[in-house]
Amino acid sequence: MYRNDSDLRHSLGMLLGRTSRAILNRLQKSFAQAGYTISVEQWLLLVNLRSRNGQTQQQLAENTYKDKTTVARLIDGLEKHGLVNRMPDTIDRRQKRISLHAKGRKLLKQLKPLALSAQTEAQQGVSSEHLDICREVLFTIYGNMQKQ
Repeated sequence: MYRNDSDLRHSLGMLLGRTSRAILNRLQKSFAQAGYTISVEQWLLLVNLRSRNGQTQQQLAENTYKDKTTVARLIDGLEKHGLVNRMPDTIDRRQKRISLHAKGRKLLKQLKPLALSAQTEAQQGVSSEHLDICREVLFTIYGNMQKQ
């Protein structure tokens, strides 16, 4: 195992960032090759809405680890294509609630095999035990960073 902490290319942060970008780039390429024009960032919002529909834009930003401006721009595009609805909150009309439209649900079903394929490709050659250890380590590191 390589362990040279002075080599930035092998630092944990660089490896995580590079790996994350590689997976997301592969997924974006899969979407494009299949004829879908949705971005991975937009897809991530749809996936998040599928599990927690009716979030405010602020909640969606927090749950996807994106800034409010980026989320607003992404929602604009999704709304333009009829994938989500943006409605005023019933209690605080300054807030907007975002909900997944039926067209968005249908698109998620179509994109699911592509996402699973990219995930399978990324995990190729890695045992389930190593994946479990990797997840545990990443959750620990993430928790450490949340304490800051």
